[in-house]
Amino acid sequence: MSYGLTMKDPDKEDKFFFLLSGENPELAVFEFKSIISTLDIPLNLKVSSDNRVMNLHILPKNGVKNTSEVLSYLMERLTLVHFCCSHFFQVEFKQTPPESFNELISNHKITVVQDLTPSKSFSVITKRIGEPLERYKPRAMSLKLSRYLGAQIIKQNPTKQVNLDDPQEKFIAILSKHGLWFGKLISYSLRKDVQQRAAHKRPFFHPSSMNPLLQRTMVNLAAIKPNEWMLDPFCGTGGALIEASRLEIRSVGIEINPKILWGAYQNLKVDRITKDLADLIFGDAIQLPFRMNSISAIVTDPPYGTASSTRGFDLQDLLLDFFRAIRYILTSNARVVIAVPSYLKIEDNLAQILDASYVKFLHYVHRSLTRKILVFSLP
Repeated sequence: MSYGLTMKDPDKEDKFFFLLSGENPELAVFEFKSIISTLDIPLNLKVSSDNRVMNLHILPKNGVKNTSEVLSYLMERLTLVHFCCSHFFQVEFKQTPPESFNELISNHKITVVQDLTPSKSFSVITKRIGEPLERYKPRAMSLKLSRYLGAQIIKQNPTKQVNLDDPQEKFIAILSKHGLWFGKLISYSLRKDVQQRAAHKRPFFHPSSMNPLLQRTMVNLAAIKPNEWMLDPFCGTGGALIEASRLEIRSVGIEINPKILWGAYQNLKVDRITKDLADLIFGDAIQLPFRMNSISAIVTDPPYGTASSTRGFDLQDLLLDFFRAIRYILTSNARVVIAVPSYLKIEDNLAQILDASYVKFLHYVHRSLTRKILVFSLP
């Protein structure tokens, strides 16, 4: 994937903004920052007050030779982002939203759209996020803003034509109580592509399987780089291994149930990418056959719930024993990302075993299950 953006001026800052998912904004921000950390280059990030818009500023003198490579990497990995736009302008509402439409549009430089490609047709859409602005009817406000911005583009580029059905260029405005962002669409994320790999579409399905979007998110939370090694010690039907492989991460899964392990093998075998990057082991997650400091991240969803089995072990005892077993195989700065039922109050004990810090996020599944996603970061 390439976006045709090459930075030439070492002192010129390229600006972009991303619309983050509203289902779990804090988790979306953490995923974004986790992926950025794998790039090993200094980038300027700023998130909006409601955690829904992420601003990214890139300077070539910080080691970025080609902006396209950075954006491609981000948009291929991110799951909790809807789209990325080049940044034309933004207006932050410091105290309260503007009192009128004229006030809304008065504090920006619309002349930034004067150098657009004249021959390309375009459309403008407005995305409203968060709570509505009480002063405006939501749909009427969105249409008015889109029409105004479209008119400004034509004013600066008289030969451009509006095409709402199949435009060659798309421009997007994001409007919330916290501000207004406007820019040219660069790319949508691959969320829909990931969702197409739903667990029930694989050769082997088990009702406890996690959806691929969340599995890919958990892999991203681990802040693991391509070609590093990830372990899923309770790999089940192999979903996390599939998502890791599609990010060019090498992975190994352990499964104690031979039937489930065979199902995981079937799932990995039909995936042309995964079969070359993922391995399976029939074994016990407490007895790990790995050398010291060989695993860069652990991502796992251990068995719990009515459709899963811990083979007679108490889940809390199982996890405590498992965390004691993994201390020596992890590299420095490794992360352990694990999903557990929200009622299990074990994170402090697990962090103490690893001598690690942690963050946690809640993820609602259905009425009888809310997952708690724990991310442990080793020193």
